[in-house]
Amino acid sequence: MGPATNRKYKKQWIFKTVAILLPFLILGIIETGLRIFGYGYNTNLFVESQTGRFYYLNPEISQKYFTVSENTTLGNSEFFLKDKKPGTIRFFVLGASSSIGFPYLHNGAFPRLLKYRLQLENPEVNFEIINLSITAVNSYTLSDFAGQLVDYEPDAILIYAGHNEYYGALGVASSSNLGNNPKWIRATLALKNLKIGQCVFRLAARIKGTDKKTTDYSRTLMERMTRKQSIPYNSALFHRGIDQFDANMTRLLQTFSKNGIPVFISSLVYNQKDLKPFVSSTDSLNANEQHELGNAAYNKGNYIAAKAHYNRAKEYDELRFRAPQKINQLIEQYAASMENVYGVDAMQTFEAHSPHAILDSTLMLEHVHPNLYGQRLISDAFYEEIKVSGILPETPGNRFFISVKPSDYPFTAFDTIFGRISTWLLKELWPFNEPIAEERSDYVRTYEEQIAGACAVKQITWKEAMQDYLYPYYIQMQDNDQALRIVEGLCLEYPYRADYFLEAGRLCRQQKQEGKAWFYSMKAAAIASFSNSIEK
Repeated sequence: MGPATNRKYKKQWIFKTVAILLPFLILGIIETGLRIFGYGYNTNLFVESQTGRFYYLNPEISQKYFTVSENTTLGNSEFFLKDKKPGTIRFFVLGASSSIGFPYLHNGAFPRLLKYRLQLENPEVNFEIINLSITAVNSYTLSDFAGQLVDYEPDAILIYAGHNEYYGALGVASSSNLGNNPKWIRATLALKNLKIGQCVFRLAARIKGTDKKTTDYSRTLMERMTRKQSIPYNSALFHRGIDQFDANMTRLLQTFSKNGIPVFISSLVYNQKDLKPFVSSTDSLNANEQHELGNAAYNKGNYIAAKAHYNRAKEYDELRFRAPQKINQLIEQYAASMENVYGVDAMQTFEAHSPHAILDSTLMLEHVHPNLYGQRLISDAFYEEIKVSGILPETPGNRFFISVKPSDYPFTAFDTIFGRISTWLLKELWPFNEPIAEERSDYVRTYEEQIAGACAVKQITWKEAMQDYLYPYYIQMQDNDQALRIVEGLCLEYPYRADYFLEAGRLCRQQKQEGKAWFYSMKAAAIASFSNSIEK
């Protein structure tokens, strides 16, 4: 082969190489341009605070999972230090509306109650419990979070999730759907990390158009997210939802296990007795019939049979807002078979505190959301499993031997009232369709009811309700116990505000609660030591 031939082949090789690389170069230029001009949304799990010393959940992250942007929901903005301090135990919480605390705001969620107990009973440990739960997401979102979470030094992951596998974002029967092929959905999520990917999917969505039913704000989010309202028991779609959960959770748990990160995963609770099935067939799998048989057995005192009928009614209910029993069985299986996975049996805890071990409105507000009592029980279930896991220090240094009792949690009348109002508003519409009872004309609202009502219709924020209305009111009424509950709630919401901790310590001393006074004063001093980093 002569020199001329060699030059010819060399030129051909160069042209082929350029031809192959050119599309990637063009895409790279487009991607860079889109980033420079700020197109699209940020897909990092966390973003930095203004001071650069804290991280918090990226408020744009959920846009990655909802195909209908109008239905995108937000999580909490809970700050944690970029540089993890020695002596810090950091937990991340994964879940959806139940673990974000719906319908309560902020401190009505079990992660906050868990932090309250852990920090008081182990006061020399710095606990960071960062709740990453987002309403209306499911295992696709949780699994996608896992890949980034391992880089943020978690000491453990806490999971309460599984009710949204059918209608949550990317669920098998959701209006925010990308098909039913898990590999395709995961590839799509990976592509959305690129601005080009976001651009392509936005263009595709515009061409396809949007069903007005999915963006009609006169409908509840539950209705807007529901694409298929009837999923028969044991149907292909029924099993597809279970398989979706299993595939995503297995990937998630393997990710954390591979990185040596313990996971505490809880069984799911749901209303067994006091919720009539949403959609019932008329064949042998008649959910309404099973529920009526359950009521008949319950009224006769045959509670074992009643429970069996109620559970069958839930399984046969074709509108699947309550997870199938198979999902709880999978959760139990993960804990039994996978390394570093701990099972938290919230269901067993609820049964132990329910009449005749049948879950009803004693602990449940509607179909799946626990009331404040129920949220505390979930917190207790996690606490007990964490306590025996060996994660907590053996010598917590609790010189006052603080022990948190059920009556100590900073619940207020506001929390109960706000939850009740929010539940009324939810149940007024589909799929509950329960009209709100008219208020008597001579009824005089309490101050707490006025403030909770204003907060429920977004006339004031939660912070304003606590700091500007309820706290001054209780101080004026000389009700220091309620004032302390308000300030303790503000300490949980703003763990880097020294002024709230100082005030909590002062109120504790007034009430001769020396242990808690010492704790809050100690925390205030620690926060003040880096006061220039306080986030207002």
